Amino acid sequence: MDLQQRHVAVLMGGTSLEHDISMASGAKIAESLDKTKYRVTCVVIGRDGLWHFPGTPPLDAFDAVSELKRLCVDCAFVALHGPFGEDGRLQGMLDLLGIPYTCSGCAASALAMDKPRCKAVVAGAGVRVAHHITFFLPEWQRAPESVTARVAKAVGFPCVVKTPCQGSSFGMAIPQTAEDFAACVGGILAMDGTAMAEQYIKGTEVTCAVLDVEAGQRARALPVTEIRPVKSAYFDFEAKYTPGATREITPAQIPAETADQVQQMAVTAHDAVGCGIWSRSDFIIGPQGPVWIEINTVPGMTPTSLYPQAAAAVGIEFDQLMNLFVEAALRRRS
Repeated sequence: MDLQQRHVAVLMGGTSLEHDISMASGAKIAESLDKTKYRVTCVVIGRDGLWHFPGTPPLDAFDAVSELKRLCVDCAFVALHGPFGEDGRLQGMLDLLGIPYTCSGCAASALAMDKPRCKAVVAGAGVRVAHHITFFLPEWQRAPESVTARVAKAVGFPCVVKTPCQGSSFGMAIPQTAEDFAACVGGILAMDGTAMAEQYIKGTEVTCAVLDVEAGQRARALPVTEIRPVKSAYFDFEAKYTPGATREITPAQIPAETADQVQQMAVTAHDAVGCGIWSRSDFIIGPQGPVWIEINTVPGMTPTSLYPQAAAAVGIEFDQLMNLFVEAALRRRS
């Protein structure tokens, strides 16, 4: 082994509903890291929370900490999506262990995963966001008609209903009427006990990746990507992860001034939330212009993912991008 190599542990899998997506992301990342620079170990966290290191029996999180120390990991490449991977809890553990990692820090990760609170911060930075209200399972069980009336008054129908702390469009629906709302909201509330009803904005779906890896330089936006689902009514799970189910156009076929506005909003959101290394913000371009929807601190890195497409549009190939993330993480240690 080259003693100059840094040891990178690629963390993938996890206990969230996005386990399979994370496995695909992690495999692609591990394959793409420069083996002349890095010694790569794939670490799979099972749906049961057990950690699987090569050549060892499954370990619980307490023993996994000791194994990470024994392996002398220099950097963790976080390829985990959703709760217990992207939401700050793992990042906090790595902070305590002194292991740098390839995504936003603990506080920013937690904030980004909590959609209502994140929207408040981003709106406070001057970015236009969609109106919303939140409500809880006990409210719905006690007085569903009252909740429906509140949603109708605050955001109207159709609206977007989602669980506030999931990704990949899990726990999301677009009810067209109050009756549709009543039919879908129970399943969404069952996931986390909380739901967010958001204003539905008819328009063009776009996303904007932000790259934040240059020491001493401000984060920069990559080209905007336009998202056109072929069959789905919106960019749902099937549209995101089924090859050919969505036309993804980079750069987006939108006016240059609109693209500039989206890019500025994406960087503003990245900075306001406190993100680092990379993020990706989603938008709807409606009648009044771009509206910010949410930010992702560990976007997917599967073969159909949006972030690497945006990087490729400015000449950054996948392998190079992965190495940029690791180099930026290692600079945190120094």
